[in-house]
This record gives sequence, structure tokens and C-alpha cells, in this order.
Amino acid sequence: PAVMAAGIPALMPPSPRLDPATNEAGLVVLDDTFNSNPSGARAALDVLSASGSGRRVLVTPGMVELGELQAAENELFARSVAEAGAELVVVGRVNRQALEAGYDAGRPPVLVRDRAEAVAWVRSELGPGDAVLYENDLPDHYP
Repeated sequence: PAVMAAGIPALMPPSPRLDPATNEAGLVVLDDTFNSNPSGARAALDVLSASGSGRRVLVTPGMVELGELQAAENELFARSVAEAGAELVVVGRVNRQALEAGYDAGRPPVLVRDRAEAVAWVRSELGPGDAVLYENDLPDHYP
């Protein structure tokens, strides 16, 4: 156990679990698309809040497979995004209503059909010093 415990600080998170990178345009990209849950999403938002020196954007379809808590948790998360001063890009429709209801930042969230449209929006709107967090990704069978 002591040997195992000593090695924990050297462990790298498996990809794509909040992998930070700066792209060729100078945009900080945080990839947390493997999955999402309430505590992990809030921790990822904290990383976004400390990243970049310009605009901060969170791209998400929201969290799924939370049963009867799903709508409330997505609404609460969107509220946290607004409180953090980040812009919100909502992907798809599965959690759109809850995310829109929770996001009260003085402007509406950006609504896109799918990940490809979200990526295109990010590329056209963000630049050097900005940061984007991709929080969760859903398979094509989700609306």
C-alpha cells in the first residue's frame, strides 16, 4: 500500500478527462468529454474559471443518466456557469430546457444542434487567451 500511495501523484488522468491544451490559435481547450456528473462538472468549471485570460465558454449537452435528478442538476449546473461568468453553449435538445432555465447571465445561451456545430462556433468566436471547456459528449442517438 505504501508503494501504491507514493505513486498516486504521478498518475495521469486518462484521456479525455479534462485534458488541457492550447491550440495553434492560442485558445485554451479543456476536454472533459468522457462523461459528466454533478461533482465532476463543477470541478471542471473551476478549472475553466482559472484558465485563459479572456472569454470563458462551456460547451455541453448537459448531464444524462441521473434519473429524476437530471433536470434539477442540469439547471443547477447552468446556474453555476452563469455565476462563474462563463458563456454557455448548449448542444442538442436532451437537456436544453433545464440548461436554459438555469442560465441567467443577462444573455441567452448559444444553442447548437450537435458537437460539430459547437466546434464551428468556438472556432469562429474564440481566439488567443480565451478558454473553452467541452463538458460531456453524447452519442448520436441522443436528440
